[in-house]
Amino acid sequence: MHQLNTLILQTIPQLTLLLLLVNSFGCTHSPLIANSQINQSRMHDTVSRASYASGLQVKQPLSVTVVTRDELHKMFLEHDVAQRSEQWIWREAGYRTMGFSPEAGSDSYQNANLLSRSVAGLYIPRKETLYVVSEPALSESGTIYLSSLGHVGDELTLAHEVIHALQHQHFPEAFTEDSFWQQQADANTALQAAIEGDATFRSAQSIGLLGRPRDPDEVIELARDSQFEPLSDAATLVRERIQFPYTYGYRFAFHEGKSGLKSLPASTEQIIHIGTKGRSPFLAVDLSEVVRMAERTGCRVIFQDSMGELLLSLWFRSLNPATEPAAWNGWDGDRWIVIQCGESKELAWLTSWDTEQDAVDFEIALRKVRIDWQQRANLPSKVEIDIKGKEVMVITDGLRPHLAEIVELAKRRRVSTRAELAAHFGVITHGNADK
Repeated sequence: MHQLNTLILQTIPQLTLLLLLVNSFGCTHSPLIANSQINQSRMHDTVSRASYASGLQVKQPLSVTVVTRDELHKMFLEHDVAQRSEQWIWREAGYRTMGFSPEAGSDSYQNANLLSRSVAGLYIPRKETLYVVSEPALSESGTIYLSSLGHVGDELTLAHEVIHALQHQHFPEAFTEDSFWQQQADANTALQAAIEGDATFRSAQSIGLLGRPRDPDEVIELARDSQFEPLSDAATLVRERIQFPYTYGYRFAFHEGKSGLKSLPASTEQIIHIGTKGRSPFLAVDLSEVVRMAERTGCRVIFQDSMGELLLSLWFRSLNPATEPAAWNGWDGDRWIVIQCGESKELAWLTSWDTEQDAVDFEIALRKVRIDWQQRANLPSKVEIDIKGKEVMVITDGLRPHLAEIVELAKRRRVSTRAELAAHFGVITHGNADK
């Protein structure tokens, strides 16, 4: 789920407000949008300042369109329908087997109603077009949310989406739609955070505020405590999933600067912990040989993916909100696979941890939610947990006789960048992002 490569890049207005610099504006301008029309002079001024703040020149003219929320809703619905391929159906089945629910930020994140009422703007790479919404954001009940910045809020939104368009022009490899990435949810969320964080950080700079940027940890806390936004009535975990690329992405951009897009991150763990230990490598796990083993025995692989630290935290808390962060804080890598053998649906999930104690913490937390997981996912067989050193294997009964073979067949490699992750899976990426 959460595929960046499907791609719509959006702006949540209340999140960008948190990232304003310390001083207020010293002058006023004519509105950017009036009567659903763009003020061309103000638009060109915003584009110029966004380009300067991001350090990215405009290579080709930008296409800007003003839309209503009804038009936006239709766009999201069309986008959702376009993604419903056979692979999408199998992916949904795989995630259901893993026990994901809307509360964990899966289906609800792609819900057209939620997005169309809350976003202020968006950029669609395949159309090379950016959109600004002419109407205020709405709550689920229809309450109107007015931006405290007034017309400047439209300018900030436009700057954010302009920077997305410039990112696309200068780093096209970050917007690839290669099918390989459809089974790399964690890496895609990390990429989304790098892109959204950069746009959020630079757009705040572009609108002419003086002073130091707001402390990124303060931004994260403000977003977590905020109740006055279009997403305030959404489920907590859904809201966290949507906010993550903007808040933690902002902190990533704050620490990485422009190198964040030149060498793309490959895990949410690298985004979450960037302020404390830099961008550290993690263990990428490839189960391609396990796929071949299953197919030789007449079974069908439904789907496989990597959870990552962010989704793992959402997953645990959707099953038990009281789960301690120790259950996921030591994440070092993982890969899960769902296999259909006859009428039986089986899964294997190999996880790796920073220390043996981290592995134990994960095992203890997992045992506490195991029954609820089995019931939610409607698993036909019992989930077994096997711990060995820094690795924990989670496997259903039907695959347990093959546990040792699966562990042996899993290919492991420490990686730091998106390009290294792709190379580990035998995929050649194009562009110079990691050179």
